[in-house]
Amino acid sequence: MVTMTAHDKRGFDFARWGLPALLILMLVCNVAFWTQARHARTTWGNVPPVPSERGATMAMLGDAQMGYRVYGLMLQNLGDIGGRTTNLAQYDYTALKNWFFLEDKLDSTSNFIPALAAYYYGATTKHEDLTPVIDYLEVIGQRPEPQKWRWLAQAVFLSRYTQNDLVRSFDLATKLANLSTPDMPAWTRQMPAFIMVARGEKEAAYDMLMGMLQKDGEKMDPSEIRLIRDWICDKTLTAAQAATHPLCTSIPGE
Repeated sequence: MVTMTAHDKRGFDFARWGLPALLILMLVCNVAFWTQARHARTTWGNVPPVPSERGATMAMLGDAQMGYRVYGLMLQNLGDIGGRTTNLAQYDYTALKNWFFLEDKLDSTSNFIPALAAYYYGATTKHEDLTPVIDYLEVIGQRPEPQKWRWLAQAVFLSRYTQNDLVRSFDLATKLANLSTPDMPAWTRQMPAFIMVARGEKEAAYDMLMGMLQKDGEKMDPSEIRLIRDWICDKTLTAAQAATHPLCTSIPGE
């Protein structure tokens, strides 16, 4: 007759044998999955499609300001996925321009998106991609609200010094100079003359700068007068002309 011990009556001890076996099995499965998936990486599908203004607002339960902020943060962090960053040269700037204008429809007074377009996306090394950014800044910069002119000035800078497009930059500079915004400094009125000098149109630049001094010289800050004087004497006139020009032998405003 076979006698059963207390251990035999208890049966299989799961806590002693089953749990460690289960943990070992999970570890083996985890290692197997890692060996197959360790080379897989998240991929970025570039700039997402732009919704309509109505769709963008409805997605935020009708709150346009919430939409402006949510989409703005999305644009700020776009391309930064999986612990990696994306070079600005890889972005679809035409699609970005559409996002910029959508944001403008949601909030036309905020300067967050113009600043993001000008100073962040404007830093791309693929200079031809700057055209959509310049197009956007040109529109925003002609708004009558205070300080909006800064974005048109930034468009002039990107066109002139980054793209080296003297035709487009002169057109933008002329629009900037013709704005009637009262808080604009004097140098914004001088931008067309600066580009004229770069284009070789020194006589026209001279006439424009001298006209500014004659018309608004009494209202200008001395530093602004010195700036105009330097452009006339050092970059517009020849050395011989500057030596005999009365403006170049004295500093107006002092």
